[in-house]
Amino acid sequence: MTKVSCNANICGYNENCSCCKKQIDVEGLFAKSKIGTFCQSFKNPHNSDVLMSEMAREMYPTAEAIKVSCSANYCAYNENNCCTAENIEIGNQNAKYRSETQCDSFKSR
Repeated sequence: MTKVSCNANICGYNENCSCCKKQIDVEGLFAKSKIGTFCQSFKNPHNSDVLMSEMAREMYPTAEAIKVSCSANYCAYNENNCCTAENIEIGNQNAKYRSETQCDSFKSR
């Protein structure tokens, strides 16, 4: 079961440092380290009730297995654009935008 820890405090899918989105997308097509990656699924809800209700439909009620697609071709955990790591950590607790996040679990091939 894949678990996604999330340190991006502002992300609307982050509940107690666990990602509760059913599926996330990690980007980093040409990344050679975690610095070139980011969580495409990051959402800053900006206190919008409409956005919050849309996000609620994409979430599990509790942290469960999450499907993680990944474009980081140079990561050892990427198999056919799916992440095979059992524990994934999304970093940067101060991120306000998806481009400020990173996959701390990135492991170079």
